[in-house]
Amino acid sequence: MIRVLHVNTHMNIGGIGQYIVSLAKALKQKRVECFVASSGGELLSELVRLDIRHIRLDINTKFEFGPKVFRSASDLTRIVKDNKIDLVHAHTRVSQVASYLASRRAGIPYIATCHGYFNAKLSRRLFDTWGEKVVAISEAVRRHLEKDFNVNRQRIEVIYNGIDLGRFSNIYSADRIATAKRSLGIQGGVVVGTMGRLSSVKGQKFLVEAMKEVVSKSKDARCLIIGSGREEAALKDLAKSLGLETRVIFTGAAYMDIPLYLACMDIFVLPSIEEGLGLALLEAMSLGRPCVASATGGIRDIVNDGVNGILTPVGDSNAIANAVLRILNDKPLAKNISESSRDFVRGRFSIEAMADKMIDLYGGVIRAKH
Repeated sequence: MIRVLHVNTHMNIGGIGQYIVSLAKALKQKRVECFVASSGGELLSELVRLDIRHIRLDINTKFEFGPKVFRSASDLTRIVKDNKIDLVHAHTRVSQVASYLASRRAGIPYIATCHGYFNAKLSRRLFDTWGEKVVAISEAVRRHLEKDFNVNRQRIEVIYNGIDLGRFSNIYSADRIATAKRSLGIQGGVVVGTMGRLSSVKGQKFLVEAMKEVVSKSKDARCLIIGSGREEAALKDLAKSLGLETRVIFTGAAYMDIPLYLACMDIFVLPSIEEGLGLALLEAMSLGRPCVASATGGIRDIVNDGVNGILTPVGDSNAIANAVLRILNDKPLAKNISESSRDFVRGRFSIEAMADKMIDLYGGVIRAKH
């Protein structure tokens, strides 16, 4: 049995944390023993529920060469030896540095997943901490690694994010959805939504701006924003300035309710400025929500414009509004996009397929080390 230690700065609700939880769950079902080391967060309860051991690590910092990182490297070395870990798998730049140092000290292999785009700082180009292999979550991220960090193509494995289809297979009754909407203060009308950490790079402000036009054409429309982050206050101020304070609803972090909240949406929008792939987009597509998304990064790998979603230029609020209204006004188009997106994701992005590819990668790296 392979014993893998996943290392991350924290396990708060967000794309990387959810990736680790879903992957560890799938790997466990395939007899890979997973440990998770991080500074903690809201997703710890999910790890407990899945009986996946979490080891607390004082690593929640933005400074990749700060004292916390070097202390964490020492702690990780001890964790690796105490738990007879076969391979370390890191998920952020800070955790990469600590994991790289620990793997060298402990003499075991180490890989990293690149979940998006990194600034090509000199230190990051000179100090290569990508590991024996680096997982790119899309072809766009692979190109980024090759172009901006000169990572050799042979070191990169493209493994697309997988969706826990069991978690996103619930068909909620109309009554259940209506009850959920009422709990959010939604009595009727169209619901346009998004999900992700509230960060400028996620572009939620462009959706809020687009809602001004959507509401002018669809009087009862609401915007549902799932997630938390540093941009929350600014987004609320923007909604208020546009007269939309009663139309834009913020749920905060809501891991356990995500499938139900997505089911409450008539249209899902991912207005990101940059996006490695878009886990939230895949989850919405798996539930058959018609999606509008920015034509950027890995999103272009999965959205075929006009077939399983609609692509819009980055940062174009008017284009987002027009795409939303187009879907609302064209029922056959909405139905076709819904069916195509669901079939596309369910056929190509299962967490089981992702776990199988990851196990093959783990085995190859471990064999090469020995």
